[in-house]
Amino acid sequence: MSFLSKTGRWFAKENSRRISFIVVFIIVAVVGGRITHLYDVSKKPKVVVEQSIVEGDNALNIGRYAEAERIFAAEFKGNSKNNAAEWGVKIAKVRQALLMPTFKADLDVLYQEDPDDSYVNFFMGEYYVANQQFDKAMLYYDRAIALNSRLAEAHFKLAELYEQQGLSEATTVELLKAIDIAPINKYRNKLGTLYFKQKRYETAIKEFGKNQAYPLSALESAMIYWQLQYLSQALSYQKQALDLLENEELMTKPENQEPWYFEIAPKKVIRLSELNQKIAYAYYGLSVSFYLQSDAVRAENAVQKLPELSPVQQRDLKLLVAADLESLVKANGGFLDQVEAYKLRYLEAPSKEQK
Repeated sequence: MSFLSKTGRWFAKENSRRISFIVVFIIVAVVGGRITHLYDVSKKPKVVVEQSIVEGDNALNIGRYAEAERIFAAEFKGNSKNNAAEWGVKIAKVRQALLMPTFKADLDVLYQEDPDDSYVNFFMGEYYVANQQFDKAMLYYDRAIALNSRLAEAHFKLAELYEQQGLSEATTVELLKAIDIAPINKYRNKLGTLYFKQKRYETAIKEFGKNQAYPLSALESAMIYWQLQYLSQALSYQKQALDLLENEELMTKPENQEPWYFEIAPKKVIRLSELNQKIAYAYYGLSVSFYLQSDAVRAENAVQKLPELSPVQQRDLKLLVAADLESLVKANGGFLDQVEAYKLRYLEAPSKEQK
């Protein structure tokens, strides 16, 4: 065999190997790229699912149940196989029926499905609080927190239960835990109110001051300044509250959609859930500050700016303002005559519907 013949064969073999290598490389690249694409596609929805579940749980953890239901329902609509989203919808929906006759029966069904769910145990606690069975409530609250130590709303409700029992230190501890988990306005305001009741005025004002865009904290600060006889400062905070309440964009935020609760006597709570009620409460406070400064004209003008309320809403609001004034007189008897005159003029007079 000649040298040229051998050389030709060698080149033929090398070319064949190269071509085979190139073909294999192309196949691997194509297949590998396809696998990578499929992996990324399969992975991407999972990340989205996880994010939506986290957002829903975050809403549940701070007691925003309508928001949680919306998040979970949107996820479940897009992925009907997402069991976590389906469960989240059930949880959020049942809690919004807390005051309905069917609440306990519906909750029992969920408890049978998963007795170790932290939210189910927490809602059980709320049910027993509403029915004045505090020992049972405490057991379920403790169980919920043991299952989920990051459940801020459970710490908050446990603090309220401790407060009802007169356990001031335990109340403070649970509120601080709730704030550490979720430093939202509602929790900070509750802590500020607790300090207010303890006459720790400076500490209370500092806590309220952390809620820059929360009108209730501004109104609570104003009441502290009433008791300290600093009426100009009270007026400043009440005007600040009204500016916030009349800011439409700000009032659409979830924290400003939540009701305000005021305990005016043992087992007697006034609930202001609508924006017009909150605005009316702020204008009443402004009116009182003007009246205490002997400015009857501006006191009257503030009352004239009250938004329209139903007879029931008017009654509840007057009871609330009267309770605030009684608290003021207990702390500072020097305002007694002015407070009695104000109550007679604005809180005991017949409403427009009654005239």
